[in-house]
Amino acid sequence: MQDDRQTPFAERLTRDRAIGRLLDPDADEAARVLSWWARIQAQGAGAVPAVASSASLGMRVVRYRRMAGIVLTLLGAALGAAVAGVAFAYDGRHPVNLFTLFGILVAFPAIMLLLTLALLPARPVRPGGVLAALNAARWAGAALDRLLGAELFAPGFGAPAGLAGFARWQLLVFSQWLAVGFFVGALLLALLRVTFTDLAFGWSTTLQIAAVDVHRWLAGLALPWARWLPQAVPDLSLIEASRYFRGGGNTLDEARAARLGDWWPFVFMVISVYGLAPRLLLLAAGSWRLQRATRGLLCNDSEVTALLDRLTAPMVVLGGDREEQGLPASTAATPAPEGMSAQHEALVVVWNEAFAEPALRAWLDGWLEARLQVRAAAVLALDARASERAQRDALVTLAAEHGGTPAARRLIVVTRGWEPPLLEFNDFLGLIRELLGMAPSITVVPIDVSGTRVAPAEREVWAKTLARLRDPRLYVQEPLE
Repeated sequence: MQDDRQTPFAERLTRDRAIGRLLDPDADEAARVLSWWARIQAQGAGAVPAVASSASLGMRVVRYRRMAGIVLTLLGAALGAAVAGVAFAYDGRHPVNLFTLFGILVAFPAIMLLLTLALLPARPVRPGGVLAALNAARWAGAALDRLLGAELFAPGFGAPAGLAGFARWQLLVFSQWLAVGFFVGALLLALLRVTFTDLAFGWSTTLQIAAVDVHRWLAGLALPWARWLPQAVPDLSLIEASRYFRGGGNTLDEARAARLGDWWPFVFMVISVYGLAPRLLLLAAGSWRLQRATRGLLCNDSEVTALLDRLTAPMVVLGGDREEQGLPASTAATPAPEGMSAQHEALVVVWNEAFAEPALRAWLDGWLEARLQVRAAAVLALDARASERAQRDALVTLAAEHGGTPAARRLIVVTRGWEPPLLEFNDFLGLIRELLGMAPSITVVPIDVSGTRVAPAEREVWAKTLARLRDPRLYVQEPLE
């Protein structure tokens, strides 16, 4: 959408308002933006060439994200098969130790799952931190950012709230694809071992633990499937026959080894229910939250805010054929546009005497209607030299008089475009957010001495400076050409 700024603003306004009239007015912001995008694509690539690069980037993000999920799943499967190969190792002398097996394939992954849940509310992992070096999902995110030339999947600290939330859930989904692959690989390797080799399972401990206590613990583990899969619940006789001691050096005879192979249904169910199932649930929950975060991120951008304002702009028809000039010598107002309503009103702040003659309220009304296609519900002139208390009182009065009205949803700040944006202007924008909140969009309009658009270089200075504030509902707009 940033490249779409190359399209003249008048063309964008006409195009987007025409599309906006076709959209469902009751749809949420994300749905309207997606519908707008679908109609832009339907017009053909040649219709809006400036938007093509954004489409290309979006398609690459989707493609690379899908590829990263596949790669992480395959990596997890390979890792799971390798670990399971060690855990299920059986040379015929001693059975596979169930305690060791469950510790490797269930207990340790469960600890990692608890750590994931504990760290989930935190900010994304710092790029240079220790956790980042151990986080395969963070590697994937950083690699995707390098491929895309963006900072989406692993932004680290200092990222905006919307982007940080998107990255957090995306890294969670990546990590769960890795974990799901791990358990699928482990289960496939176990299935191959059970099918094509003879496996014997047992338990061994130095502690004085009776077989009946072990039976009670394992029966508790088997409760989720005990009713519908009783063959996967070990009985007391199997547990008593499965205890072994390594000191004697004895090997298993054929009959006992066959008996100890009856453990495999229980082993499969423990790994599936306590290893794979929680990861699938977390993957599903993470994917749902990621979808919501993606839709939020779509609207958490100043260019999208500008688009939404253009979609609701009125269709303006000016009276007369005379082209509007610069700042007039008289106070005659421009004829009122047709199609204006309360929905197209805005609150206007003229910052630091942006107009040489700030008293020309009538002309300012006509200028706003003709150039920005909004009607000023109220105009507030503020001087940069005024104290913060004076600015605060003026904004509080403005909010008290117009709060809850359609005009309160959009605030237009007209400023001198030839002056660089100073810290006092940023402080003023921060004061607006403090008093009015994040609900209204703020449109900063830098103008020249004649009340027309500034040079492109000056506009870019304003846009880049204000972008550092990371306010998704703040954008810079040039007046109509």
